[in-house]
Amino acid sequence: MQGDLRINLDFQEQESFYSDDDEEEEGIKNYQIGRFHPVFIGEVFHGRYVVIQKLGYGNFSTVWLAKDFKMNIFVALKIQRSAPQSQEAALDEIEILQAIQRKSRNINIVKLLNVFVHKGLFGNHYVLIFEILGQNLLELIRNCDNDGLNLDQCKSIIKQILIALDFLHRECGIVHTDLKPENILLCLTTEQIKDIVEKGQIKQRQYFSEQLNKYYKQSKSDKKKEKRKRQKEKKKLQSIKYKLQQIDSNKRIFQVKIADFGNACWVNHHMSEVIQTQKYRAPEVILGQYYGTSADIWSLACIAFELVTGDSLFETEFEDYDTHLMQIQEILGPFPIEFSSVGTYCRQYFKYDGQLRNVKVKHYCSLQQLLVKKYQMENYEAAQFADFLQPMLNVFSYKRSTASQMLKHPWISKQQFKFHYFFEMPILDNEHEDNSESENENLDGASFK
Repeated sequence: MQGDLRINLDFQEQESFYSDDDEEEEGIKNYQIGRFHPVFIGEVFHGRYVVIQKLGYGNFSTVWLAKDFKMNIFVALKIQRSAPQSQEAALDEIEILQAIQRKSRNINIVKLLNVFVHKGLFGNHYVLIFEILGQNLLELIRNCDNDGLNLDQCKSIIKQILIALDFLHRECGIVHTDLKPENILLCLTTEQIKDIVEKGQIKQRQYFSEQLNKYYKQSKSDKKKEKRKRQKEKKKLQSIKYKLQQIDSNKRIFQVKIADFGNACWVNHHMSEVIQTQKYRAPEVILGQYYGTSADIWSLACIAFELVTGDSLFETEFEDYDTHLMQIQEILGPFPIEFSSVGTYCRQYFKYDGQLRNVKVKHYCSLQQLLVKKYQMENYEAAQFADFLQPMLNVFSYKRSTASQMLKHPWISKQQFKFHYFFEMPILDNEHEDNSESENENLDGASFK
């Protein structure tokens, strides 16, 4: 018991030093019964996964880079919250990922490698093991100064996403429901993984241990100086990490994979009626109509626009659906009465004549006009890109083009790409030999019973 208490106290000290003053971290309040598991660098999970560094966190999980000493590879460790509802959500995600895994081939979808339950200080946590991937598309866009990527890069990324969606929708009967740039990740090479581990984490680990020992002995003024120093150190570390992951943006055709199936559902079995991050939310979801796989297609159109321009197609405040619907109409034109009069919430936003109830559309600007006027795109290219987006932005979900149909669109179908494909297998650590008898296994079968 004393050992457990000591671990808990040590963790609280670490988190108060590194998290409470940092909005990018989850904070100490999220570490309690029913929430996150406190993870330490060097901690071993399932007798084989050794934690190397933190990669990030979300509302329901934290994600860590780890070394799998059984398979001799680097992996991503996703540790779910321990609350009963989080465990149920984890089981749903596992079921969907396993269905994908059973049908999987070399497709642009993150690979699930293992699943197990970890008994921690604050409850039982499902732990999902994934292949390790790099930065997400949002980070990539920001690294391009929000000016968008070049068109060849955009077309190749969009084509890969369409191939993955066609697989999910037609072969698996799965709706991702939260397609956005943050959930589309770049693949990394072995060398890039080693750079992140060696150049990123070692410096951070040394700094962490040295500063923690003397922190509580300092005066308030010293602590403030130390905080500023720590923030500068963190920015340097992030800069190193981004540079390591950044590839020559004018030459490389990226390979990407769709990740984060925590909110995914089956076509015939919805987990929730409110899906998608608002900027990428389809209009049928806003109005409370039935949604299906075409909701992902709407999100992809928004992502495609963002990749090309660096800007969001629709940018509204949280839950400001009136403005969101107005912005959709500004680009697509007035909604047909057959659309605006259907759905649980249609009367909340529309009058009986089909006009918006709470806001007025001030002006209309077609996609092509927007691309030419605001983003200085050539008329011919703007017309082609707008023609590509339009079938994915049909307000009638059942009329929206499918992923299979969009793959035949001339904007991407006629373009031939020589992809710089990375490793399809998990990243291997070639510095150490693996003497495991089961070196060809990808999944721990016992964990999937």
